[in-house]
This record gives sequence, structure tokens and C-alpha cells, in this order.
Amino acid sequence: MTKHHPKETTLAEYAAGTLDEGRSLVLTEHLSRCAHCRELIASFEHIGGVMMEAVEPVDMSPGARDAVLRQLGTIEASTAKTARKSVKDYSLGPWRWIGPGLHARSVGVPSQGGSRVFMLKAAPGIELPKHEHRGTELTCILSGAFTHEGGRYGPGDCDDADEDDFHSPVIDNGEECVCLVAMQGNIVFQSLLGRMIQPFIRL
Repeated sequence: MTKHHPKETTLAEYAAGTLDEGRSLVLTEHLSRCAHCRELIASFEHIGGVMMEAVEPVDMSPGARDAVLRQLGTIEASTAKTARKSVKDYSLGPWRWIGPGLHARSVGVPSQGGSRVFMLKAAPGIELPKHEHRGTELTCILSGAFTHEGGRYGPGDCDDADEDDFHSPVIDNGEECVCLVAMQGNIVFQSLLGRMIQPFIRL
């Protein structure tokens, strides 16, 4: 059972179809394990439908119907390519070392919206340097667990962080932790160790 969920604004963007592909992928992984958020998405979609029905109709200009139908065909084709994809539907880069006990691999999601998508693997028991965010970071835990100032995050949990968050995650003992991350902007480490490994991190 998931305990940590994305912000409602993130879920609303997903329901409206305005969330970029990278963060949508991370959120889809969370939704596959979280009935609570699936229900919220359904509610947002229902609200959107009600709002559309309340819009006053207006006369269409000549040729507008054909133009809309052409656009719908393009939108449907684009949606079919990206909707409800899992990480297995994208090309994955090799695991590479980025710091003590840390490895990352790229996920071949287009950088539309500025999100860089990658998987992060951390060894059991390690403590990641305290850091802040210069942008957003949406994370879904695929296996293992970590604990930071926001609580303990296990499989399926989602960590929706931004510039207001300072984290120093500690990986649970006994099992490595693997996460799927969509990051906009950068992270900035606060500790001496963090600043030492910062040049090696190109996520």
C-alpha cells in the first residue's frame, strides 16, 4: 500500500493531459500501484467533463469542423504513442557510477518540458548528501526504500519535490533502492562530500 502521493496539482495536470512526458511516465508507474490516486485522477477527469459541458456554445466559422477533425487525428496519434507507457517501453542506457554507492541509467524519454528521466540505484544503508532542488523532482520508488525528512518511502510511493524541499535520504539496510526520476532543473548538495561529487553528477 502506497503512503506517499504526488501533489494534487501534479495529478490535475496529468488528468488534463498537460503534464510533460517524463513526469507522466513517473506518475504512471505510481498510478499502477496506487488506487487512491487513480480515484483522484478519475474525479479530476469528471470535473473537466462537467466544465466542458457548461461552456456556452458558439457558432463555428466556415471550415472549422474540418480543421478540428484534422487536429484530432494528429492528437490521437501523438497520444497513442505516449499514453500509459511504462519504463520498459523506452530505451535504457547502461548503469554508470555517479558517486559512492550510487549508479544511474538514462531513460530515453524526449526532454519535452525540460524533464530529464533516469533510474537511480543506491546501495543499502548509504546516506545521500543533503541537497536542495533548483526545479522539480518527481520520483517513484520501484524497489527498496529510503527515509528522509518527509518520512519513509517504499515501493510505489511518490516523492514530489520542488525548491521548498531539502532532503538527506538514507537507504534502508538489506536491499538496494531503485527509483524512477523525472527532474527539471538541478539539485545542489549542501555537505562537503556532496560538493566533492557534484562534478561527477550529470543527471
